[in-house]
Amino acid sequence: MRKSGIVFYFMAVCCIFQVAAFADGSSNKAISVFKEYRKLNSEMGAAFMSGDAAAQKEKGALLDVKKEEFDSILKTLAGDYCAAPKTDLLKEYINTLISITDEYPTYVFAEIFACDPESVTKEILDLPPDDQKKICEDLTYGFKNIAYKIETRPDHKQLVEKLDSLKKTVRDGK
Repeated sequence: MRKSGIVFYFMAVCCIFQVAAFADGSSNKAISVFKEYRKLNSEMGAAFMSGDAAAQKEKGALLDVKKEEFDSILKTLAGDYCAAPKTDLLKEYINTLISITDEYPTYVFAEIFACDPESVTKEILDLPPDDQKKICEDLTYGFKNIAYKIETRPDHKQLVEKLDSLKKTVRDGK
């Protein structure tokens, strides 16, 4: 009986270490994809503004490939972050949101806010004022669009109050 208990605890510890190792690897991969996606998005914008059709074609193809990776990461990002919050991952995701206008990433951002509103609020308030406004608008939009997922949560009312407080803080510039 004692031996089976030791084996059980050993297996549990091994499982925890595997999950933690996977989470770190997953986080590092996501951060790398976020940085590359932002870089390519910026380069594509510059090519567009300059009218360089060849650069637009080249950067557009690279951006399409990176967008597939980005979208793939988004499918599990909220769950991964909520299971093991990482400030560096959150910062990189917010920086990526600043540079894009896609809708779906705002939904994921709202899910992250729902599980860690204090960290999200802190990171938003550390941004320059214009970026604060853009990200707060994204968060508000995402929050409205995932309402069906979170309105049954026992802390839904507190989340709405925290978001309203954040919007007021950003709006008032405090």
